[in-house]
Amino acid sequence: MTPLVTLTGDGTFRAPTSADAARHDLPDEPHLAALLRLRALLGDDLDEDIATRLYLPSALGIDETDHMLPATLALLAETTGDLVSYGWRLGPGIGRAWQHARELRDRTLDAARIALLGYEGPVMTTALGPATLAGATFLTTGERTLADRGAVRDLPLLLAEGLIDHLAALRERTPGTRPHLLLREDAVAGVHEGRIPTPSGRRRYPALPAPEIGMLWRSMFAALEDSGLGADSITLGVGADLQLLRAARDAGARRMAIGPRRLPTLETAEGRALWEGLAEAHDAGCIFELVVDPRPGGRLAPELEKMLTIWNRLGHSDSAMSGFTLIAHTGASHDVHAGRVDPSAQPDRDTLIDESAIEALLRVAPTWAERLAG
Repeated sequence: MTPLVTLTGDGTFRAPTSADAARHDLPDEPHLAALLRLRALLGDDLDEDIATRLYLPSALGIDETDHMLPATLALLAETTGDLVSYGWRLGPGIGRAWQHARELRDRTLDAARIALLGYEGPVMTTALGPATLAGATFLTTGERTLADRGAVRDLPLLLAEGLIDHLAALRERTPGTRPHLLLREDAVAGVHEGRIPTPSGRRRYPALPAPEIGMLWRSMFAALEDSGLGADSITLGVGADLQLLRAARDAGARRMAIGPRRLPTLETAEGRALWEGLAEAHDAGCIFELVVDPRPGGRLAPELEKMLTIWNRLGHSDSAMSGFTLIAHTGASHDVHAGRVDPSAQPDRDTLIDESAIEALLRVAPTWAERLAG
């Protein structure tokens, strides 16, 4: 039976504190402790209507290297770089920060061998997508990677190759698990709309048209599919833009993550066009996963209520949304999306979700499952 709701996280998980470790009888090693807690929280479906998707944390916030951007860069095949004064630079040579990011990835994989022993079910890996990487990283010249179209075209293939190796290592350590990939395109709106600043800050890089972004996604999907990871096992963040939605569909995306907070109402022509595009994609078999902040004050209930209300106005019943996934998130990507935070900036530790966020999501899930069941 297909579950009404599936619950997961955004790929981050704040490392348990010493007090948390003592309370739950966890080991001192943060990667192992985090995975053991995630397995305790998401390792079993709640019932036949509410499923969970366990994930491998890509960022624990242990230090400045332990965040989503360096964790993704550590995956890039045949690529070197380092953390410099203006951000993460690609090539030449491996600096200490870059090497440390790779070591953190390896520690997480080693922890998975122990924490997921005997587990059979989905395990999600999370990485930033190629458009976001292009806007968040720098070249040796000091310009962003976005300035070099050849380098931008290489990113999806380098990332796909690294992910293939990473997923193979994960399968070797955790036999019986089913891989799933979440590609977070937190900065795709800024790249698409030409809002990414140059190093001087006095101008912006030219907008990257949606079809070109779609080609990045298409080449990545094709490379991943050749390794056995099909579109049904990949969730792509597409923002709240009709052109990007169409580009994602043309690229072969079947699962797309959207943030209800970013979605417009039906009262404008642009808003109605986007919602009709979402409904068309849904009717064509695309699955949408909702990025939500379940913490107190995170506006989860009104955002989901807004989604259902508009869905109803478009002629769909509540039950038509059954099968959707809720992705717990602190809302940090909304600030990047809106241009309030530079995608190259080192995030604060409080931008990572913690145990309380996942517990809050687990508490609200039964109410929404009942709503969708009619």
